[in-house]
Order: sequence, then structure tokens, then C-alpha cells
Amino acid sequence: MSFSWENEWRLQNLKEESFLTKHIMDKTPGWVKFVRRKVPASLQRTLESAFGKAFYMVFQKGTGIIEKTYKKDVQKSTFRKSRRTMDREGFSAGGVKRFDQQARRTVRKNLVISLFEGIGLGVCGMGIPDIPIFVSIMLKSIYEIAISFGFAYTSDVEKLFILKMIEAALQSGNTLRYKDEKLNQLIDHMDAEGLVNANGDEIEEYVVQLMVSRQIDTSAEALSRELLYGKFIQGKAVIGLIGGMNDVTCLKKITDYALLKYKRRFLLWYGDEAD
Repeated sequence: MSFSWENEWRLQNLKEESFLTKHIMDKTPGWVKFVRRKVPASLQRTLESAFGKAFYMVFQKGTGIIEKTYKKDVQKSTFRKSRRTMDREGFSAGGVKRFDQQARRTVRKNLVISLFEGIGLGVCGMGIPDIPIFVSIMLKSIYEIAISFGFAYTSDVEKLFILKMIEAALQSGNTLRYKDEKLNQLIDHMDAEGLVNANGDEIEEYVVQLMVSRQIDTSAEALSRELLYGKFIQGKAVIGLIGGMNDVTCLKKITDYALLKYKRRFLLWYGDEAD
């Protein structure tokens, strides 16, 4: 490994530790404490079902539709151009920054979209109906981050990575650190062919598909827990704008984490190729 790569890798680990430290405490907003007593017990089950259906819908039928909302070919071309430049000039912090900046531009744009979508539907008193829209914006954001660092997102292994990343991003305390470690282990076991076990043997495709199906339920539960109280008041006209803003807070947490994890994969990928 080059000295420059080693420095970038150390900085990456510091940034990931900073994210964990920042979110290690479960910070509950005051308005959540206020509405907690008023939320019916059945709402979380309703949200889990809605998020699960939204994931299945997008993964099975909606990826192509989402891709029509951004310039996939242009973004892939931008990545290839940045990659050729780095190959020609050598690995450097400035070179990595080009990939990072491209990803962050897409994140800022999608946060704005989520802000207007969440607040707009919140003012109209719509909470549950906006879940497919929120999931689409969230996955659109993750897909664009993936492209910015040179990764695909349509295989079952990539779907599993995305779902586990969403779940981990929404944790706190020791659970956050545990899920983060597990996600890093998953990254270490991903290769160009798919997913390998601890012995280096390829995991059968049907097993990965089963893992994806189970992870959809787990990630839907994490999202429903995170957005439970926001969706409750988002269903109340006018004051629902507070719940709509909660969508943006949730999306930012997920995309901040996704930026870190795709960059981690990029550095490992580039480092392996340089060896």
C-alpha cells in the first residue's frame, strides 16, 4: 500500500468512529416524548408492513423507475473519468475527494427533495401514504452514492448490503457498534462473484436471496421504529410538517452512513487492485 493510501485509510476509520460516537446516544426529540403516549400500539405494525411492501415493490419492479429520476449514465461516466485520472496520476487524497464530492452533491439534492416531499404531505395530513415515496427517495440516494464510488446495486448481495446498512445506520448505543462491525465483516466477505463464507467458499444464490428476504423485515422494523412518531403526527394536517421534517433527519442519518461505507468499500477495492 502507498503512504497516501495508508493515510486515507486511517482518516476513513477516524470518520467512521466519529459517526459512531456522534450517534452512540439515543437522542429523543422533545416532541417525540410528547406524542409517545398518544400513538396506538398497532401503528408500528402498520408501518413495518408498509415499509416491507415498499422494499419488495422497489426491489422487484421499481429500480428501473427510480433510475429514470437521475442521470445514471452521466454519473457513471463521471466516475470513469475520475477513475482514469486517478490511475494516471496515482492515488491521492485529492483524487479520492473527487469521488466523495460527486456522492455528496447527489445527497444534498435528494435531501432537498425529501424535505419538500415530507413537509408537503405533512401539511396535507398524509403520513402512511408517503412511505413508498420516502423509500424510493432513500434508495435513489443510496444508488447514486453507489454509482459515485463505482458500485452496482441490483444484485442480491448488493441489496443485502444496502438493507443491512439502512438497519445499522438507525441504531444507537452498543447495538450501533455491533451492527457496524457486522456490516464491515459483510464488506470483507463480498467479492466480484457474490458473497463468500468464513472459509472463502461461495454462498449459494438462493441462500443470499433468503437472507435478503429476512433482512427486508428487519430493516423495515428499524425504519418503522425510527419514523413511528413522525408518521403519527404527519397524519395530522398542519402539525404534520414536524413529522415530515423527521423524514429528512432519518434520510440524512442513512446517507451520512452510506457515504462512509461506500467510501470504505472503494478504498478497500482500490487497495486490493494496487497490491
